[in-house]
Amino acid sequence: MLEANEGTKEIAQEILYRMSQNPDRTRKIGTFGFIELEDTWGDEATILNTARVSTSNRRLSGPDAFSDKDRDLLEHLLSEEHGTPFETVWFRYRFIAPIFVLRQWVKHRISTWNEFSMRYRKPISAFYIPDETARKVDGFEIMTQEQTDRYTALLESVNRFYEEEYDTICRRIDHLRQAGELPPKESGRDPYRARARELLRSAMPVANYSDVYWTVNFRSLLNFFHLRTKETAQYEIRQYALAAYDLFAQAFPLLRSTLEKAEKNRKSSGSS
Repeated sequence: MLEANEGTKEIAQEILYRMSQNPDRTRKIGTFGFIELEDTWGDEATILNTARVSTSNRRLSGPDAFSDKDRDLLEHLLSEEHGTPFETVWFRYRFIAPIFVLRQWVKHRISTWNEFSMRYRKPISAFYIPDETARKVDGFEIMTQEQTDRYTALLESVNRFYEEEYDTICRRIDHLRQAGELPPKESGRDPYRARARELLRSAMPVANYSDVYWTVNFRSLLNFFHLRTKETAQYEIRQYALAAYDLFAQAFPLLRSTLEKAEKNRKSSGSS
């Protein structure tokens, strides 16, 4: 069994802490996965105030002040895809996900993305292991338990390789410093250890987890929901997208209900 490195243990503790502090806006996903809706800016009133700027001086203080007319306008803006007012509401998510999920997620480029760096830190020594649901398609087991066990052993060996080789390099650096063959470490980043991390990270598999802060406006978030919550989306990113939607829906119940009503009306008009 692979033992988590110290940085990974710290992240695991932080996940537990964030879930205790913010239970309504956090979710655990898969082996080591996590998502939190950490912050938002703006609300439904922000959207309507923005949309009305060219036609009215009337400003709403918040969703509680909405009339039926205001709700109808919000639905109209969503149904007719008036995009820019929805760019004025922002969401800040933090998620811990496999690197292969991040490679799909980062394609939603109209957003701000800050990721854990293996140049400055050792990798998160946790990796995605597909459960029984993830391994099946229409009830057919694509990857057997025996294959999953071999997959797990392989990824454990790669993670162990990183830890062992990094420790070996660091011991050699320390020995050569003590012998005066390398310059002493100055304050700040050690260039020798840093280069070791840069080289060794190349061996890390895309199943390992990484840590991201994602800041996105609601218009871009809608596109993410539209594409990544579909049944045809890859299973793993779909789990994150569904969780992200659920967290959004709890934080913005009026916007969620209006969005779902507008989507239902669009489908009805499209089928008639």
